[in-house]
Amino acid sequence: MAIPAAAAAALWAVSMRQTGEVICRLHMWNRDGLSTAANSHYECINRPPLSIRTNPTHFCSCPCDSSERSSPDNYASSVASDSNGGGIGARNGHPLRYSSNVHLLDENVNLISTESVAQLDTAMGRCGEIIGDHREELLMIFTNNSDMLSSLFYEYDTPWILGKNTKTSMDFSKCEDLGKDYLIMLKISTKVLQSMFCQFCGQNQPFFQTKKDYFQQFAKSPIKKMLEIALSFSASNWSEEHIRLMLLAYDTLQDVLPTIRELSPDEPDEFFTSILHNMRNASRGIIDNMKRFIQLKVQTWDNIAIHPTTCFLINAIKIFNVHKNLLHSTLVPGDGQDSFGYLINGVIACWKLKIKELSMLDDPDKNDSDGNNPNLFIFLLNNIKHFNRDTNGLLDGLLVHRELIEECKNEFQSDMENYTSRYMTASWGPAISCLNNHTGGSIRQSMNAFISKFEGTFDCQKVLKVPDSELKQKLRDDIENLIFPAYERSFDELQRNSNSGLFCSCFPRNLTCSMYTPEILRRSVQGLFEG
Repeated sequence: MAIPAAAAAALWAVSMRQTGEVICRLHMWNRDGLSTAANSHYECINRPPLSIRTNPTHFCSCPCDSSERSSPDNYASSVASDSNGGGIGARNGHPLRYSSNVHLLDENVNLISTESVAQLDTAMGRCGEIIGDHREELLMIFTNNSDMLSSLFYEYDTPWILGKNTKTSMDFSKCEDLGKDYLIMLKISTKVLQSMFCQFCGQNQPFFQTKKDYFQQFAKSPIKKMLEIALSFSASNWSEEHIRLMLLAYDTLQDVLPTIRELSPDEPDEFFTSILHNMRNASRGIIDNMKRFIQLKVQTWDNIAIHPTTCFLINAIKIFNVHKNLLHSTLVPGDGQDSFGYLINGVIACWKLKIKELSMLDDPDKNDSDGNNPNLFIFLLNNIKHFNRDTNGLLDGLLVHRELIEECKNEFQSDMENYTSRYMTASWGPAISCLNNHTGGSIRQSMNAFISKFEGTFDCQKVLKVPDSELKQKLRDDIENLIFPAYERSFDELQRNSNSGLFCSCFPRNLTCSMYTPEILRRSVQGLFEG
């Protein structure tokens, strides 16, 4: 006698419920394998130069007395593999991927209990073809038993970092060390989950769709926490002091969010769009914060060789360079005036303008007759040279636009030439004018005047600090080329026209006749700027 259709359906429903409950009670995961996976990923992301835990850049200090260049921060760089991808917000096509610091786990590490998988396949096999017809019912059983499925994340002996007490909402800009911990947590969690999914639902696995449904329900709890943490990172109030951590966080989000999205296709698009929107707003906001910081800090130079804002800008550019692909393609996209290249060029222009304005703020008593302070020109030359040296080769990749790159290079070269010329005129012009203006009968007075001016300038200039050896030598050579030919001619003329007594009498009484031979003058000039 045939069983009525309604009774048959009821029997199948009971069978499905029993099968689903059996599946939910299985202890599917190999704890030793998970421990190995977590430790492996932790070691990978903390191995230099990929380490998240590198020493942070000190933005407002600079070892001006050191001749060594500071190297860029050694932490993970972003390398875009598909510049046309949609990045975080993409679902169709190929999303923009950044090279991950954490590779998939060695396939020899088993994350799944072999015994449990066998029991799972047996349970599913009993239902056979009906699973396909009753997928929604089975999915509902998984949903109703989600606490049982997610219990792995709350067990004390499992090396899982998204436990029940994990805090997900906070401003990470106010707690840098904790922020780094959470970035590590995001990376490890994402990669371990991805490895678990690949082994559980890999190619040629029977009952693929059912296992995929099971895994998505199993991973729903940690994925929700990871997305909340990602949203907190994107919405944190980043200041100019947090550039490094901000970009490190955004690089991590760009790395993990596509994977999270693949593991949780039911999450709404608006969530990922909101994260991307926050990241873009914060990236543009950091540019404005940098300008305000420079404008606030460049108020006085206090006779220092390198201004702290110069060091700040250099370090920021080094960090930007590490993440330039992320900045150009995702955080600050565009080709026009709102592109990252133009924005960072605006910060550089702001810095140059503010250090130039120091000439109007300094003590007027130190200025020459034209209102120029020779010492300030050395300060400007020091800072521009230091900036050019430590950003050499970096700006091209940030500015991108050829006309912008050429404009920036030409402006820096013009500034160096202009400040050098003005320094020579303001510092050594009065001395050299004494030699250029004498007539035959006044050579002794001209030499006396020159030596008096030279000594006064030399005493002031010899204590100035020029940290860059190349700039220091160029200034010495320029000074020598300016004053030496005229001095040597005057010296030779005085020797020809004066006897020994008259020759000596042209010098101040406290000097010997050999004090300023041309060679001694040259050696004196070559001893300038030792600070």
